[in-house]
Amino acid sequence: MIKRSIFLAIGWLLGTVSILMAQTNFIPLERGDAVEREERLLFSQGVQLSGDYRFRSNWINSSQLPESPVGATSPSAFSYDQDIRFTLRSNVHRTVSINLELSTEQDALYLSDLRSSRSDRVWDPESQQVNIGARQAFLELNTHPRDRTRIGKQEINIGDRRGKVFAGVVSGFTQLCTVGTWCYEFGAAKLSSRLSDWIYFLSLDYAFWNDRDSQGKALDVFRTEIFRIKYTESDIPLGRNNVPLKKLSSSTLSELEGLTPETFKSGNDCRSEVSDYAVNSDCKPVYYFSHEYEYWGIRLVYETPSIEIYGDMIGSSGKRRHYVYDESGYHHSSKVNGVAGELEMSFISGEHRYGLIAMMARGDEEIQDPNKEGLNYKRDLSGFYEIMPGTYKGTQFYFNGGSTELNSGTGLGHSINNTSMIGLRYQYDVPDSELLYRGGLYQLKRMKDVYNSFDIPSKDIGMELDNTLSFPIAIHAVMEFDVNLFNPGTAFSFDDHDVPGNATDLFFHAAARLFYSF
Repeated sequence: MIKRSIFLAIGWLLGTVSILMAQTNFIPLERGDAVEREERLLFSQGVQLSGDYRFRSNWINSSQLPESPVGATSPSAFSYDQDIRFTLRSNVHRTVSINLELSTEQDALYLSDLRSSRSDRVWDPESQQVNIGARQAFLELNTHPRDRTRIGKQEINIGDRRGKVFAGVVSGFTQLCTVGTWCYEFGAAKLSSRLSDWIYFLSLDYAFWNDRDSQGKALDVFRTEIFRIKYTESDIPLGRNNVPLKKLSSSTLSELEGLTPETFKSGNDCRSEVSDYAVNSDCKPVYYFSHEYEYWGIRLVYETPSIEIYGDMIGSSGKRRHYVYDESGYHHSSKVNGVAGELEMSFISGEHRYGLIAMMARGDEEIQDPNKEGLNYKRDLSGFYEIMPGTYKGTQFYFNGGSTELNSGTGLGHSINNTSMIGLRYQYDVPDSELLYRGGLYQLKRMKDVYNSFDIPSKDIGMELDNTLSFPIAIHAVMEFDVNLFNPGTAFSFDDHDVPGNATDLFFHAAARLFYSF
């Protein structure tokens, strides 16, 4: 009993001393040292929730600019938009899950109108129209640890996987191997309402060696992938330079058809609604069917801690059947055989990354056709054409306009058709900080001459200098700033369908992007 009391007294004495010492060394908390965290409610054990937010702004300034965007006061006015995405994934069963990505479908922020009519307020009570839609909705099967199967609307990036063939959100079926020496991916995707408009694809990936550390970082990796894609689509609008263009709405076509005495003509020229399209002598848009069209190619990837090499070569062949807007029964068939390729090499030394990139896509020499006889499309073609132009992200200003990724889409979004690019890249990860700088210098040219506004054949698109600074502003929130310069050549145009040569002065391009993910 006495021993027990002695031990208790010693314990009490030691505790008291420690408390007194703690009080002696006490340092009061400053503002911001402590944060009260809100208790979060787990609404369901069977549903996994993730989300993404993007806000971006874009500004182009030059003495020579295209027409102002809708609702903007000038071509150089800021454009800005936001994108909010929530992804729900079921966890009820381990091998089967339902996946739903909800996304905002909204007007650009500068189109907000607090003074809209009362009838519209039902749909946009806070001055801006914002609707919620299902960006992705698919069933995923994981019946085997090495396989993944998806059925439904999903993001698909096939071929070179850099946007030179196809990247988009479509409804279809995909299955891929996730682990193994020989891996594969195959599937089919629906492109439009026509029964025959599909993409069918198959790729085989072989790892010659695949040595990675515990964090998944490449130690010694060499992989090759071969792919083949069968593609068929109907009623594709033909733009200038034989590049696919967006369809005219049914209401616009009906309005043009109802005009008298001349439908698609305005005086001696075509109406502005069809100025971007390849048209016949009556100013009617030209459409085409992609028939028996195929893409095939090879991708090579080599990675070590200090060297990264990527290369691909893509071929395409098939037929186009052209017809004038209201004469779909009269087709003119043309063969298409195109080639595209890309090579990128990077050297990593500590916080520095040095890179060289080259890309080419074959085109066709432009023929002057003042009488609109179809000289540029009623012939066999050797150009390379993407299924979805504008998704390639080679540069920040000239390309990089149609990507589905959150950190993209502030560029002009040109097609790679009839284009060559060579560039130098540099990346610097600032030590003892989370700042990241990326820069690039690119020279862009046409593979074949195009006629500019002075009726002079030209190949010089221009020179581009890119600068991007990325840094976190909060947990899982990242800010990016772009400051880019573009010096246009005599073959430069604002998009694939404008006549080049109208812009010769320096372009200043600034963009900002804010991302948050959880």
